[in-house]
Amino acid sequence: MALAYRPALLIDDSQGFLANAEDLRPDEVRPIGYAALLRLLPDDLAVVAAVQHAMGLAVGLLLYALLLRLGVRRWLAALAAAPVLLDAYQLHLEQFVLTETLFELLLVAGCAALLWRRRPGAALAALAGVLLAASALTRANGIVVIAPALATLVALRWREPWRAALPAVAALLVAFALPVGAYAVWFHSLHGTYAISGEGGRFLYGRVAPFVDCSKFDVPAREARLCPSLPPDRRPTLAGSVSEHYMWGGDSPIWDVHPDDRARVAGSFARRAIRHQPLDYARAVSRDFLRGFAPTRRTRRGELWISRWQFSLEYPVYLENTHALLRRHGGHRARVDRDLARSLRTYQRFGFTPGPVLALGVVAGLLAAAGWGRARRSKLRAASFLFAAMGIAVFGSTVLANQFSWRYQLTLIVLLPAAAALALTALLRPPRE
Repeated sequence: MALAYRPALLIDDSQGFLANAEDLRPDEVRPIGYAALLRLLPDDLAVVAAVQHAMGLAVGLLLYALLLRLGVRRWLAALAAAPVLLDAYQLHLEQFVLTETLFELLLVAGCAALLWRRRPGAALAALAGVLLAASALTRANGIVVIAPALATLVALRWREPWRAALPAVAALLVAFALPVGAYAVWFHSLHGTYAISGEGGRFLYGRVAPFVDCSKFDVPAREARLCPSLPPDRRPTLAGSVSEHYMWGGDSPIWDVHPDDRARVAGSFARRAIRHQPLDYARAVSRDFLRGFAPTRRTRRGELWISRWQFSLEYPVYLENTHALLRRHGGHRARVDRDLARSLRTYQRFGFTPGPVLALGVVAGLLAAAGWGRARRSKLRAASFLFAAMGIAVFGSTVLANQFSWRYQLTLIVLLPAAAALALTALLRPPRE
């Protein structure tokens, strides 16, 4: 992959991360975690891509080692680790200057720290908290992962006196809260609000833009300008996506709002739309959540084009200044090995993780966590829950507040096969006790 498209691949977000790495302070759109990694690496996009491929390999190896330590059979552990190592969409995304690979590594490392011992002490709990905090500062919706992590730690220490378990629980919460809280204070000093991202309202506006109908409820004058003027089936798209157009399109009504108020007014409008059209919102969210478990991967009308995440026979150019950025960050020129690209394109037609495999991870993981059948006496219930619940939390929070993208779905191929392996072991293997 690294030889097929050199030095790396770029989209709009990539440009923002590279700019933030130079400035290295809280950005209104993107948390600082990935930019900090770019700052630590040589200013060479080929090196960035190579490091991300190494991170992908590390995720697979860490999953395999953790599953073996928890008692999963070797062949099953290898199957659970295979998607992150072999899924063509994962390999393709690792070539982009984007957060996903770092985010995945931090999530899996946090899970490993929490599960490495049957009863994690304060040190391992604190390490898990720091790693999960880093994931939240890499992608804003990573903040939700503290909930399944805390529930898992409580379950692992449940049978002990509360005084024995309290130091580990406190260590997890403090180690998570301190970095996130410090960053929120830093963000406030620059942008006037305590947060880790200031554009949540804008993304939520994009979430409701495909279905909102302002004729169904009263809209205050300050928000009325955000009402789409065309009916839902005729609304314009950007890169195939209605949401993308209303968030970033040049003729989106969001540009009519003063920049200082844009995110706040957009968020207020979106929440008003959700309150008055709850069924439409629920349908949109549930449809997009279930999309993550589809047997095949294709684009539906109004979605971001999946072609962005598929191998091309040409070097893909998504930015007008792509070649200038390549020269600036490493002095490279864009190159593609067509023979390799053609082979990768052919492989991608079948070399991806089918959605039903991921669905198995959710269903089996939750059944094992609930103690169904033989799992009732298994020591893997908490681990099954952690991977299944973390996958649901991360992907679910994405589609709750943002549009669906196959890019965001890739977190599931890291977490849910491991949940399936743990759950099947708990459900089918007789307890050793």
